[in-house]
Amino acid sequence: MENAEYYLIIIGVSGSGKTSIGKMLAQQLDVEFIEGDDLHPQANIDKMKNSIALNDEDRLPWLNIIKEKISTRIKEQEGFVLSCSALKVDYRDLLREAGNIRFLFLKVAENEVAERLAHREGHFMPSSLMHSQIETLENPSQEADVIFIDANKRPEMVMNDCISKI
Repeated sequence: MENAEYYLIIIGVSGSGKTSIGKMLAQQLDVEFIEGDDLHPQANIDKMKNSIALNDEDRLPWLNIIKEKISTRIKEQEGFVLSCSALKVDYRDLLREAGNIRFLFLKVAENEVAERLAHREGHFMPSSLMHSQIETLENPSQEADVIFIDANKRPEMVMNDCISKI
């Protein structure tokens, strides 16, 4: 597969499967996987570790780092799959400024997210912030470049849905 055409951002709330599905999808498409959480400034990580939800002011530097990274990759025609919550329309619009990207929105039931977060280890964001993510999420159903993916299924099935819809 020619990978230059794959400029994909997997979006959704924490626990929706962005990293797991993103890694699988990137491997299948033979492109780099970029973990958006790795690009957070330390101040953001510290806030989340202390169960303090991020606000727009906190997220803006992070989103600009992501935008710059993907803009460079698009200019170099290097495909990627990137994980990023991108919970608000404004956040997604900022990322769109980088170039011709598509979003895969992992839609997951709240009870499924709660279950996943309860069993997740090694992530700096505690499950106590789940509701702040759900409350912040602005439904992307009116955005033409957003592909909805039912992520309540097994990861392999979710990844296959992603492949079939891109």
